[in-house]
Amino acid sequence: MKKSSAVMLVISGALLTGCDSSDSSWGSSQTYTNNHFMSGRGYYHAPFHGWYPFPYNHYDTTRGYYQGGSYSTAPHVSSITASKPAVSSSASSRSSSIYRGGFSGSRSSGS
Repeated sequence: MKKSSAVMLVISGALLTGCDSSDSSWGSSQTYTNNHFMSGRGYYHAPFHGWYPFPYNHYDTTRGYYQGGSYSTAPHVSSITASKPAVSSSASSRSSSIYRGGFSGSRSSGS
């Protein structure tokens, strides 16, 4: 194996490991406040029990207010200020609300 191939394999493996959604260090049993930021997860939206790439009610001049993974014309109002992340049985459904810094949630087995 050429040296450049070995380096590419190491980098690829590190990227895949960094994108693993089974990381238990954040624990779904912990309660998080709305807009809590965690590196590698994003912002926690307490009313939606999930992690998102933008803060709760973030305003974009062309799209509107962002909450729970979508945009609306008005800010979302909720009395929920803290909650626990939703527990899911499969990694694919958990990855739907996890921000991974630009890498997709799918993995390809082809070369």
